[in-house]
Amino acid sequence: MSRILSCVFAVLLALSAGAAHAMAAMDDEDLAEVHGRDGVTISADLSIHIGNFSYSTQSASNPDGGSISFNNISISGLFVMTVDVLSAASFTSTLSNSMAAYGADGAAGIARLVSSGLYDNRSDVIQLAIPNAGLDHRLSPSINVGSVTMGNSAASFGSISITNFDMQGSKIWIWAH
Repeated sequence: MSRILSCVFAVLLALSAGAAHAMAAMDDEDLAEVHGRDGVTISADLSIHIGNFSYSTQSASNPDGGSISFNNISISGLFVMTVDVLSAASFTSTLSNSMAAYGADGAAGIARLVSSGLYDNRSDVIQLAIPNAGLDHRLSPSINVGSVTMGNSAASFGSISITNFDMQGSKIWIWAH
């Protein structure tokens, strides 16, 4: 699957590079010489603003419930992410190594995923990774909450700031089940 995606990306790249010139069909021999890399890299400069996030226990059955609101939330900073399609063998090896890094038995963990029906041990898996690119930690995203209020009051009892939320080295895997 990843080889097919590589070929598609390579063809698109070749076509876009030749777009300034006359478009020409590629025969099988020319196409066989096209080489690409697996995956995609995404880089983002975040500037996210959220008005508020509220949690309430108030409901029809609990009319006197309380609430808390986190107001004027912002997330800013830089990150780089790679998107790759892993074969089943590559995924289970990667996941097993990640489990082992935390002191768990990777093979047993994968066996539990398979026996629980969460993973079929055959399917390709999408990996979203924030590689350890050696970026200055000051570039990492920061999360700020301007004020925290409770109930129907506008009075704030403080703010929250999480600075330099460095996620380099993190991985997320996505598959269907």
